Amino acid sequence: MEFLLQKRNHKKDPLLAMIHYFVVILGLLALCVAQEEHVIHICEAVDPKVIGTYKASNDKQDGVPVYVNQNEMSFFRSRGYWYLGNLAPWPPETHYRCVEIEGCNEGLDFPPSTEEGQWSVARNFGQEPVPVISKTPCAVVSDEL
Repeated sequence: MEFLLQKRNHKKDPLLAMIHYFVVILGLLALCVAQEEHVIHICEAVDPKVIGTYKASNDKQDGVPVYVNQNEMSFFRSRGYWYLGNLAPWPPETHYRCVEIEGCNEGLDFPPSTEEGQWSVARNFGQEPVPVISKTPCAVVSDEL
């Protein structure tokens, strides 16, 4: 290990230089992945309860985190597919769902945006049109001209 700490002339030892840069790049990638936080945004919806920023909670369903907004609405996975609704009552109130095999992140630990997946309105609680689900934050509107 001491040889890695010693200052080396990389012009004389190109293999060591390659190893050094490879280790540095791997370290930076690991740091970026560790700090990545999945956040979901709904900026446009008929139902004001679903609007907001959804962050991963400590609760898990179907082996993955439940994403919750400030109004206690949640993105949750069940049997590999994604739903948006209220988990407080039993059975949960499903407002919207993404249950197509293509584009609905089946089996993944993060729900798709409306651009990626084909979300649909659940019969009992959802309202048309489907909310705009995004991985980018809502635009801030300024009143200043």
